[in-house]
Amino acid sequence: MLPLLSVSVSYLFIDVSLALTALAIGFFSGLCYVRHTTEQAHGADGSAADSNKKVIDVFEAERVNMAALQLRDLAANMAIDVGEHNSLMTGISSDLGDLDLNSDGSNTAVVDAVSRIFAANSKLQSRLADAEQKIQQQADEIRMQQSEARTDALTKLANRRAFDDALASNVASFKSQKRPFSLMIFDVDHFKKFNDTHGHQAGDEVLRRVGESMRRVVKTTDVPCRYGGEEFALVMPNTKIAQARVAAERVRTAIEELQIPFEGKTLNVTASIGVTEVEEGDAEAKLIRRADDAVYTSKQAGRNCGHWHDGDKCLPVLEPVVPKAAPPAPAEVAAKPASSPQSPTCLQDLPDRAVFSGELDRRICESHRFGVSLSAMHIKLKDYAELEKEYGNAVGQLLLESVAQFIRKTLRDMDLLGKLEAGEFIVMLPGSSEREATLVGARVQTTIANCVIPLGDKQLRLEILHGVTDVEPDDEAATMMARAKQVMERSAETAPVA
Repeated sequence: MLPLLSVSVSYLFIDVSLALTALAIGFFSGLCYVRHTTEQAHGADGSAADSNKKVIDVFEAERVNMAALQLRDLAANMAIDVGEHNSLMTGISSDLGDLDLNSDGSNTAVVDAVSRIFAANSKLQSRLADAEQKIQQQADEIRMQQSEARTDALTKLANRRAFDDALASNVASFKSQKRPFSLMIFDVDHFKKFNDTHGHQAGDEVLRRVGESMRRVVKTTDVPCRYGGEEFALVMPNTKIAQARVAAERVRTAIEELQIPFEGKTLNVTASIGVTEVEEGDAEAKLIRRADDAVYTSKQAGRNCGHWHDGDKCLPVLEPVVPKAAPPAPAEVAAKPASSPQSPTCLQDLPDRAVFSGELDRRICESHRFGVSLSAMHIKLKDYAELEKEYGNAVGQLLLESVAQFIRKTLRDMDLLGKLEAGEFIVMLPGSSEREATLVGARVQTTIANCVIPLGDKQLRLEILHGVTDVEPDDEAATMMARAKQVMERSAETAPVA
């Protein structure tokens, strides 16, 4: 009887030991996972760019810390349970050791001891199973939290944090291993007007469907993201610009073909897309700015199209790449049109104050987000009212057309020229400091001063006044434009009288 009892007790202790080992592995794995996730949450909080993100990170860290505290309590309770079990087993073993096997009541005592062992073991197994279940629940909570922290709730795409991580990882791989990748950014066209017309619920449905179309047409290795608001992004590892251009057109077509049913209506949207490939010396902000410049060029070209940035200028994604030709002969230059789709010089093609303000607000947000330089320049044709009165409205419009062309020739593709009140213009210069923008203004002033406009038997020399300002922390488009005008007016007051 006693050898059988000894074997039974040994098996019981083996069962308990295995159960405790499994619990320990689960607990310490969960604890390591919690610690790693907590460090990530705290790290993200420390590097957050704005207060909203910091608040979100604090909430996420609290959820992880709560899970860690619950795991700690589980460990403490299990230590007590195992201690009580060990004490009980020690007592039963002592009782069996003192048992007189020749006595009449020995069999009854052994049966009672075995029953107590089985009861204690059953109780501990039950407590172990309960603890393992709770550990699994906390692990699920942590995994869900981590997934939520990197996924946009509306579109189910990667969110801005995941985008930042993917972009930084690919930049690091390019620097260390020369592994190429491309970046696509696009805006849903006229989304604010769409929201105002159909309502925010319709807007949310559009964003969801755009997210679905992205997931459907991109490669499994790509990282589709909601960049912010109506902006989306796609990080394309191991992708050269030729492949990225094909992907851009595929995404554009998929969005254009969307048929979105909403409250008895069928909604349609389009997108303006920008693409670029990583280059030597690129940092994340520089890469984003090139792609964003290409988005802006797509908008200027009429929207619902894509452009790619070759590091120097923006080109349509659907046009073949041709080698740079030698400078054309003078006759060819004369025959070349005075303007292009990317560089409008007709007054009617220039954005008015409202359109310009919208684009400037977007650039101001980008400047605040990434620390990119941004300047604005207010330009006024001197004595325009007198000239228009003397020569008539038709001549006045011709003068403004000429000034607009002169200004446009001194600007880059990414710069934006807008028209204001009669005789006044506004220029946005992304990536330019106030000093750099002032040099541009001086070039514009010199170019216009050196040009002579023939008017009958007279030759008219034009003169402009200009004022430059760079973006400030609390700026909006209206305040920045007003400040540029004030600088222009002060310069007019101090200018020498001819």
